[in-house]
Amino acid sequence: MVSDFGEFLSIAGQIIAYILVLILVVQILRTLFGGTWEIENIILAIVIFNLTISFGMGRYLIHINNKISTVDKKCMGT
Repeated sequence: MVSDFGEFLSIAGQIIAYILVLILVVQILRTLFGGTWEIENIILAIVIFNLTISFGMGRYLIHINNKISTVDKKCMGT
């Protein structure tokens, strides 16, 4: 049950990240062709997106490390 919830949460986070990227791209294109957002707001949005991706990658690396350590324990046990 927990891993199913974790997978669901991961997929939901990815969907939200894709939607945010789409919004950022649209706003950047609008700014280039006439502007709706101020440049400071676009830069802030990109920095927040970068932080979100960085923490997401860190979580993924911790998850992979836990799987690798489990495999090492199984190999050493035989």
